[in-house]
Amino acid sequence: MRLHSRTGATSVHHEGVRYEPGPDGAFPFPDHVSDYLYPFAVKGERLWETDIDRQRRLIAEEAARRQDPATLLAAVEQLVAQAEAQAGAQSAPKGRPKATAEK
Repeated sequence: MRLHSRTGATSVHHEGVRYEPGPDGAFPFPDHVSDYLYPFAVKGERLWETDIDRQRRLIAEEAARRQDPATLLAAVEQLVAQAEAQAGAQSAPKGRPKATAEK
């Protein structure tokens, strides 16, 4: 089973074998190792999570972040600023002005 470290572990040594995370940060443990590590928790917070646990946690954190009025206001202000910048860029003249010849 693949497990993600919630503590930022960069390698795990278990029964003389060293395990390192894959490119996505998940450790590809054999079942007996993941069954041993998965239940560990500190103050009710798991130290290891499966892909599904991780997705649920990230979705819950994002939903909580979006419910905060100050965060929502900041996001809207950022969108308005981007829209104004794009509108300003579109109305600006393109290219160099033509030179006039004076005699």
